[in-house]
Amino acid sequence: MQPMFDAAPIGPLSPSSSLLVERRDHEPTKWQSHFLEDQLFHLFMKPAVIGNSQRDAAIARIPVAPGQVVFCPRKEWHNIRWGERISVLSVRIPDSALMEAARERLTERSLEIVPKHVVTDDRLTHLLLALDAERARGYSSGKLFVDCIESALANILLTSFNTFAPRSISGKGGMAPHVLRRVIDFMHANMDKQIGLKDLADCAGLSLSHFSFQFRASTNQSPHQYMLRLRIERSKELLTDSRLSVLDVGLEVGFRNQQHFATVFRNSVGVPPSVYRTQL
Repeated sequence: MQPMFDAAPIGPLSPSSSLLVERRDHEPTKWQSHFLEDQLFHLFMKPAVIGNSQRDAAIARIPVAPGQVVFCPRKEWHNIRWGERISVLSVRIPDSALMEAARERLTERSLEIVPKHVVTDDRLTHLLLALDAERARGYSSGKLFVDCIESALANILLTSFNTFAPRSISGKGGMAPHVLRRVIDFMHANMDKQIGLKDLADCAGLSLSHFSFQFRASTNQSPHQYMLRLRIERSKELLTDSRLSVLDVGLEVGFRNQQHFATVFRNSVGVPPSVYRTQL
């Protein structure tokens, strides 16, 4: 994927093949023009004032507060400038994610995102801050976490910014028990791998959006949260084997490094894995 800006972003790149995430501190700039192929969110970390116009429209002076999101719609020329240093997390939502979210919820040709400038939406802010925190940790939670964020962002666009209201997806009853069992067995079998949301949806034979809704209805957790729980439960079993180091246990259940394993384990169990082992 092509980067959104010329300067190198801060930190590692997203493990997703579709969701582009770039964190930058931008110096003041003169007017510049961008044609955006996909929807773009900019989460502002510090207050700023942005000069913006689309196509040949009049220039708008847009004040932005920390935690607010500037929404740049797709298939548009954007002229933009800022007169002071800005700090932003930029996230590009591909059409593929929008079409996947819309597949079962909109009729043909009814995907029409309404342009917005500054958006104050606690859901968006929460998701983007969680994504930035994950970026700062080197995406230690893996692809499934990023995929779940991408799906949630696409559904917010669809439900809150689309011209036509989408049909709701009923989560009542959740998945059929045999389908849920198949998905959970797949999670167990691939615990040490970086599986994605599509892998789980394909296992269930459902679309991404439908799978996410049905899985949460069945388990009261997101796929990522459920996978973390499985990993912690399995790690508690492995910690009884003194031949395995704490790092070995973490890697065995799919954590990328010991620090992330210890943090998640402590948050879930109440003590670090090394302490838990001494208490056995």
